[in-house]
Amino acid sequence: MENIYKINKTLFENIRDKGFTSFTDVQKNVIKKNNYNRDLLVSSKTGSGKTLAYCLSISDDILNKKIKINSAPTGLIVAPTRELALQVFEEILWLFKNTKLIAVTSIGGMDINKERKKISKKFNLLIGTPGRINDHLRKKYLNLSQLSFLVLDEADEMLDLGFKEDLEAIIQSSSINTRKLLFSATLPKKIIFLANKYLTNPKKIEVSNQDIPHSDIEYETFFINKKDNENAIFNLLRYYDNKNVLIFCSTRASVTHVHTRLLNRGFKVVCLSGALSQSERFKALQDMKNGRSKICVATDVAARGIDLVDLDIVIHADLPKNRENLLHRSGRTGRAGKKGKCILFFSPKEIKFYENLIFEAKIKPRLKRFIRKEEIENKDNEKIINNITLNERVLDNEEIILKEIIDKFSVREIALAYIKNIKKDLSPIEDVEDIYNSLNELRSIQKKYKYKKKGKKRGFKFKDRKKIKR
Repeated sequence: MENIYKINKTLFENIRDKGFTSFTDVQKNVIKKNNYNRDLLVSSKTGSGKTLAYCLSISDDILNKKIKINSAPTGLIVAPTRELALQVFEEILWLFKNTKLIAVTSIGGMDINKERKKISKKFNLLIGTPGRINDHLRKKYLNLSQLSFLVLDEADEMLDLGFKEDLEAIIQSSSINTRKLLFSATLPKKIIFLANKYLTNPKKIEVSNQDIPHSDIEYETFFINKKDNENAIFNLLRYYDNKNVLIFCSTRASVTHVHTRLLNRGFKVVCLSGALSQSERFKALQDMKNGRSKICVATDVAARGIDLVDLDIVIHADLPKNRENLLHRSGRTGRAGKKGKCILFFSPKEIKFYENLIFEAKIKPRLKRFIRKEEIENKDNEKIINNITLNERVLDNEEIILKEIIDKFSVREIALAYIKNIKKDLSPIEDVEDIYNSLNELRSIQKKYKYKKKGKKRGFKFKDRKKIKR
């Protein structure tokens, strides 16, 4: 990896030490020399390396601009959620290691008095969430008059979450000469409007292949009854044992419910939702990153922007509400060139909605019959055999009990005891009704009768209800 972009020597060494061998497309485009010192409007899919891209783009200002007064940072990075803000902060720390950077966070849910104490001093960079930053501005604890740059990360999500007024207040509090960088997974009209209003002659960067979403993700779909969704999740976790899995639920209550049921079945699982305190959410993320837990159940908002290393599978406990929701959820896996798997369920009443959803998202999931009990048991047997370690050295204190077991029991009895001992800790395999063969029949019924839309209600207009088999 050569330093062809003339990146600061210390930063470049930190990047190499982190194991990077090349830059992603969005990083190459953003850190081009002719894009320095100008406003940027950047659209790139989730997991493409946007954070490192803008960190490198603003690095000269961070390292070279002198801090003039207290409470007035050189730069500001705004993120939609606490988790993403902390994640950006962590990335900043390793990238700017061995430099004179002083970075401070301002995040909702954290101790506001401790934050005010930190921002009352001199520092280079502030990373935070819109509501908390605006709170400091209103109460005159923060001064943005010296701001050289302002980064809006996941801007589309911040608007979706209702932070438009906070963002505008932050932008208007900065200097007219402040460089503004707006990053978004997509470029809907509201983002274009915001860019036109506040960015000065921005360079628009759209990374190629945006029309082929998530090419590194394999999509699978199972056609099952709605009531079987939870049982299907339990069986999938048995089948994909030892994989890192993120399960999306639409509400906090659903997250709590699924999380509790998984705990009761012996799974090592954490959860992320707005119902948790900041310390609880931070611990959940650390447990996933450290491997203490393999499964995380989360709401869409709580998981926005988080980067769970080596996440293998995303499971949608219920269908995403729209294309953006689907792509955001799924984009937690298949990141940075790695392969991932995304699993969806849809029921007989959701056929039309599901087909519209995947059409709008431009994805082609593989429709499969749900895994049978025998397939899960075969996986269990493979794991049992593979877990046997041959040629392992016997410790002195084990020799006596080993000889006693061999003398007392047959090989068959020992093997059976070993199998039983492993299987007793496995969660039960649940019943999931196989309705796969009924899908074509249901589709033919939908084609036969007109699909009718009444206001917000959707349903089928049946010319003759008696003809339909009950």
